[in-house]
Amino acid sequence: MKKIFITLMTVAGITNAQIVQDINSIPAYSNGINSGSARYIGMGGAMGALGGDISSVEQNPAGLGVAITSEVNVTLGFDSYKNKSTFGNTFKTDDNSFQFQNVGATFVFANGDDAWNRFSIGLKYSQENLDNWMALGRNDKITGTYLTNDDPEEYTTYTMAGYQDQINGYKNKMSMNFGASYNDKIYLGLGLNLHDVRFDNYVVFDEDTDGTVYRYDLNGTPYSSDATGFSLSAGVIGKVNDALRLGLAYHSPTWYSKIEENYFANLEFSDGNYYYDLYYSQYDRNSDSRLVASAGMVIGKSFALNADYTLHMNGSTKLKPKNDFSSTNAFFDKYLKSSSEIRLGGEYRLDKFKIRAGYSFIESPFDNITLNADPGTGTAASRNFKDAFRGNINSFSLGAGYDFGGFYLDAAYQYQSQNYNYIFGNADYIDYDYSDDTVYYASLPLNTTNNYSAKVKNTRGLFLLTAGWQF
Repeated sequence: MKKIFITLMTVAGITNAQIVQDINSIPAYSNGINSGSARYIGMGGAMGALGGDISSVEQNPAGLGVAITSEVNVTLGFDSYKNKSTFGNTFKTDDNSFQFQNVGATFVFANGDDAWNRFSIGLKYSQENLDNWMALGRNDKITGTYLTNDDPEEYTTYTMAGYQDQINGYKNKMSMNFGASYNDKIYLGLGLNLHDVRFDNYVVFDEDTDGTVYRYDLNGTPYSSDATGFSLSAGVIGKVNDALRLGLAYHSPTWYSKIEENYFANLEFSDGNYYYDLYYSQYDRNSDSRLVASAGMVIGKSFALNADYTLHMNGSTKLKPKNDFSSTNAFFDKYLKSSSEIRLGGEYRLDKFKIRAGYSFIESPFDNITLNADPGTGTAASRNFKDAFRGNINSFSLGAGYDFGGFYLDAAYQYQSQNYNYIFGNADYIDYDYSDDTVYYASLPLNTTNNYSAKVKNTRGLFLLTAGWQF
């Protein structure tokens, strides 16, 4: 049973909500994955009605039924990110990594002159990097007091010397898909998806007391979790005529069972004492489900366009057992809304050379939230946030490829950006060095009546290279 007691904020009557990690990890446990072949990413992931590429099953598994040749491909990726965080002053962080991004295989079986003229089996393994490091600098306007040596009569004044929130992890998705073609006019697809998530989070607050900087951990961190789950998908694509195709697909929630989490926390036990230690627990979680509608157009053999609209049904996001997560689920019910995503992509072929471009817009899943917060000025006031926790995401992509005759190479670059308000404070921060070897009590360096909001601009770059063989 999960027992991280973290007071995040008071929002519209919700108090003592244990939702810090649950909010931070929403992208990690979401149904979709920002990964695939260079062709797929180069077109902005907009292939829901065009199909053909194994990565298109991420939008519509019926895209596998469009494929006419068997194929295998491997994609390598270079991922980078930057954060520009403003809280009284501006602080910048960045990092990069290299990884296998995607491996896919499509096996096509012709069925002679039968109306069901083609069947396909597709296998795909994708990985998305979740690493992110956000840091805030010193802010002399943020001050407070905390108990000294647990003496109720002795307080020490501090100044905020810095703040860091670091996430490390990944999400993997392995899919087995089945596709079929009916007279090359109707295409059907089914998918079984296995998900694997690793999510680590470490949050620290630095305070300056008389020129000496001390570091405190957010109660409940360092935190790590491992999860496996599964989801189902089904879709259909129909040819209106030789140029126009329409598609529709449903992606079920991802059902995670027995998520294993480890965390350091300062918890009160039945003897009335607080013990700072490493704790372990398990819980279950459902992610969002998705409905994807697509339209694609093929003009001759040289030009293809596609548009996808996705409705993210975030109401299916739940944590279980329900009694242990009543505050979190109540928060999600009130503020986690259904959200939209739009993808546009195109490909132009000039003999064996291909160029691609794409764009996507992902709406924040959070509704407007009003809370009392200090934006770094030293003064707290009631503020309305339309972009708390996560903001709208805009992505632009370009790609190119060359077909050597069976063997091909594709490259793509994706640029992604979002602006949001990072909410922190109003929580317990632990000086874990302070103990008497048995009982550990949390020193509270932050004034627990205040929330703080920092403006963050996050940008990510993804460069992909795919090598493939058609046979």
